[in-house]
Amino acid sequence: MRVLLWTYDTRGGVEPLIGLAVQLRALGAEVRVCAPPDEEFAERTAGFGVPMVPFRDSLRAMATATTPDLYRYVDELIGAQFDTVAAAAEGCDALVATGFLPTAAAARSATEKLGIHYVYASYDPTQLPSPHHPPEAFAGLPIPPGPIGNRVLWNIHDRNANVLFGPMLNGHRASIGLPPCTTSATTPSPTTRGWRRTRPWARG
Repeated sequence: MRVLLWTYDTRGGVEPLIGLAVQLRALGAEVRVCAPPDEEFAERTAGFGVPMVPFRDSLRAMATATTPDLYRYVDELIGAQFDTVAAAAEGCDALVATGFLPTAAAARSATEKLGIHYVYASYDPTQLPSPHHPPEAFAGLPIPPGPIGNRVLWNIHDRNANVLFGPMLNGHRASIGLPPCTTSATTPSPTTRGWRRTRPWARG
């Protein structure tokens, strides 16, 4: 089995994927990691003998750069999934993605085009829909006032996510011959449940 592990995240998001890569390799899988091209990540993956495919810009460089237009930047990240990630996933049987859900949704679209299995893995249970906690709000998009149940809040969250990210995601999907996404841009997967791994005291 060949597996691609993808994230566009800081050290706290990349290192768990390296650990997963080591464990999958011990089980006989062929694994590579797709992550930001920061030197520390390249050294870390090389130290465990895990091949790394660089994705987009260095996060360390981004931290010191002028604040980008967020909407345009996310659109560029989504577009890069259809090029870099799709190429890196060629010949793979599965892709595991973590991190910001709208950009992970683009990785999901790349796997749809390739016809391979997709899993979203979350380090934070609050990113996954649940009746036990509300979603994070998107800046500038309304949440009705007054007491509202968490299930309703998640429905509003999905609607707001589609307003912000749906057009850009579907625009890139159309460019490679895929139909519009019928689920929310922040839904981990249309057919499977996301993976959740947290400390025992953080489990919901």
